[in-house]
Amino acid sequence: MRVRHVAPWSWLSGSALLLAGERYAGFAALRWLLDGVGCLLAAATLGICAAELLRTRRERKARGATGASPWFYALGALGLVLYPLTTGTVVDRLGFDDDGAASWRAAWTVAWLLAWWVGTAAALGADWTRFRGGDLAPRRVRAATAAALSLALAVAWVFAVNYTAGERDRLWEWSALSRARASEATLELVGALREPVEVVAFFPPANQVLRRIEPFLDEVAAAGPLEVTVLDQALEPTRAAELGARENGVLFVLRGGDQRRIELDVDYERAKRRLGALDREFQEALLEIGRERRTLYVTAGHGERGEYANDAGKPGLGNAYGILRALNVNTRNLPVADLIQDLPPDAGVVAALGPTRRFLPEEVDSLRRFWNRGGSILLLLEPGTGDGLAPLLEEMAIRRLEGTVANDRYHLRRDGGVSDRRLILTNRFGSHATTSDLSRAASRIGLVLEGAAGLEGVAGGPARSTVLVRPMTGSWLEQGGDFERDREAESADIEALAMASTLDIQNEAAAAGTTSAASDDSQDAAEDPGNAGIPSASREQPAESRAVVIGDIDALADDYVYVTGPGAMSANAKLLLDAYSWLAREGEAAVASVPGNDDPVLQRTRGESIRWFLGTVFGVPALVLATGLGYVRRRRSGGWRRAAKEAS
Repeated sequence: MRVRHVAPWSWLSGSALLLAGERYAGFAALRWLLDGVGCLLAAATLGICAAELLRTRRERKARGATGASPWFYALGALGLVLYPLTTGTVVDRLGFDDDGAASWRAAWTVAWLLAWWVGTAAALGADWTRFRGGDLAPRRVRAATAAALSLALAVAWVFAVNYTAGERDRLWEWSALSRARASEATLELVGALREPVEVVAFFPPANQVLRRIEPFLDEVAAAGPLEVTVLDQALEPTRAAELGARENGVLFVLRGGDQRRIELDVDYERAKRRLGALDREFQEALLEIGRERRTLYVTAGHGERGEYANDAGKPGLGNAYGILRALNVNTRNLPVADLIQDLPPDAGVVAALGPTRRFLPEEVDSLRRFWNRGGSILLLLEPGTGDGLAPLLEEMAIRRLEGTVANDRYHLRRDGGVSDRRLILTNRFGSHATTSDLSRAASRIGLVLEGAAGLEGVAGGPARSTVLVRPMTGSWLEQGGDFERDREAESADIEALAMASTLDIQNEAAAAGTTSAASDDSQDAAEDPGNAGIPSASREQPAESRAVVIGDIDALADDYVYVTGPGAMSANAKLLLDAYSWLAREGEAAVASVPGNDDPVLQRTRGESIRWFLGTVFGVPALVLATGLGYVRRRRSGGWRRAAKEAS
């Protein structure tokens, strides 16, 4: 093999070593070694090309056969020289803010990748033709170089467009009319209204925005007890003054003396951005005025997780609290002193959100009394802590298992290590009112839990427990903390990650509880007349006690509880919403009937992820390149055969 024939292999080897050093080297010494050897090989390639140019400068034919490959190698080397401009060392010294640094990296990343790719592909295409059969015909070399350059530029264009689209994500609205329509969840919500609701829209006649929202208003008006009235603010000043409408372009949702306002605009160019949010805002308005004001009591004083992140770095539950507020639910803390005495008479649902410190026996007894007389309890556990709730769980026919649930296949990626196996995913849902929608959408969603405790049912007591969420196949109870399964010491017998429990209330106890609670309500109303209108759990004595137990408080963390748009939310958010609706014994439709497609999908093994990555990033371009080269080769071979026949 001639020295010149080594140039393509030297160039590819040097580029591969540079990529490995920059992307995959785990420590500095290895990185410098790989980068150094890669730079030497790239420089050797340029040296070989320069030497050949000097050797062939007096031989016209050889010089023509050499073609432009040395210059394309130089273009590829320019790309390698530009690469350091995208590294953190250089960018940090330039003093950019976050947006400026992102723009700088995006521009120079595109530049160095294009230069390297176009130069490499064109040079290798020319060299392949030159050295394939030893023929140095300049015409063939130039044709092959042009074909390789065309293919390289085509692939580069695809990569550039894809990268730019990813960096500068934009959404163009082609039809505002199609977006200002009522979702299925909104229509269900209207159909479940118990009292009539009025919608008053202030718009001038023949207004373009009014025409866009008329289909929405017609759909909601036909779905339930909802009346729509369209008025012109200038022609109806009295009605506009009553509602506080100073100009057109606004909607009012009214029930009794309560009202909610939705701002739009009379100018279509300004209003079209708000039309997409009309369905969501209308849902929120209906939930606020269409539901009774309820109170959720949350235990406090035991290290429970709050609305905001705590000092230990644990994420907050802000999104979960936001969903409850959208349901017109007011949350109140229930400190230790109040819980020991007994629960307030208006307590319908009580929640313990990830306690890390032990409940006093008196507190547990108070919760057990509340449960036994028909109350509803929501428990989210913090695994590995002694919260003292085992007696209460036993009353609910539920037992918490020792250890943390882990899975080496169905889990999220965070740090890339074995500890990620505690970030489990599952789409296995039981048959229950709180998981019926999740079960129907199980093929495209996943519930996320982070370090969850396993649960199992306990038979023999008066309460009945039901599985809500099951772990995926291959899960086990991690005991040692190394997240490597020990089949002898670490059990894989995990019945559930979340469970529901019910307890039938005896008729005699129900009657006694009703009489006692009625006297308590009378006394409470006398002491504070404002409490007289609050719906009490004891005014309508329920026929059963209800409880939902989830083995992980992080199931409600902000990273996993979110709403993606009208009628769509994450599986974790949907579980919270339906669990509360069931505990509060509400019959109205929920905010979203089925979780949206933006939920986290079930990820498989690391090997499968790598195969998908390599296939999409390298496999598809390689297939396009191979197809183009095959076509060019076939075309050239046909031309040579025809020329040979003509010559003969």
